[in-house]
Amino acid sequence: MSQIVLPTAYLAPVSYYAVLYLADDVVIEAHEHYTKQTLRTRCTIATDQGPQTLSVNVEKGNKLKMPIDEVRLSSHGDWQRQHLYSWATYYGNSPFYEYYIDDLREVFLHGHDGTLFGMNEALRRHICREIGFEPKVRYSEQWMGPLACVAPNGSFRPEALRPALGRVEVPPYYQVAGAEGRQPFLPDVSILDLLFNMGPEGVLVLEGLRG
Repeated sequence: MSQIVLPTAYLAPVSYYAVLYLADDVVIEAHEHYTKQTLRTRCTIATDQGPQTLSVNVEKGNKLKMPIDEVRLSSHGDWQRQHLYSWATYYGNSPFYEYYIDDLREVFLHGHDGTLFGMNEALRRHICREIGFEPKVRYSEQWMGPLACVAPNGSFRPEALRPALGRVEVPPYYQVAGAEGRQPFLPDVSILDLLFNMGPEGVLVLEGLRG
């Protein structure tokens, strides 16, 4: 299978984790320049009002052309509390929220080096373990070039990886935001959605992509 190159991502969409699950050779780009308003600093969660975007605040001195691994998280703006509040508000009634939230909160707040890259990767490693798989991931040693899997609007484009990976469309699963018909299924939102709603069965959703 061809090498798959992914950007670091904040609580990436389910399709990103499907790629991690299916691919044999994954490189996460560690030498690109910081790009704001992309999946590196934003995730989308499912709510009973529709999709909601959560954005990470970084220090104001972080400019374009700064190496991604040097971008530091902001200690201002109360953004971490706001994210935790949104997780509790919209996933508090999901089947596995209480089971996972304590350890996840600890990683989110304290389990990293204070950089965007460090936080994203600590969360990725933790969530992969919680779902139940250990992807073979390494970091780039130099810039790998523009990433086709990141759209101009900053979203993830799993379809760009189909030539190397095959089908990566994640099928519908139970979603607390859509319980009792309040919302249609929202596809490809943050991995938090799969984790809190499906727990250890989330890996079966990913396994189903093998066809």
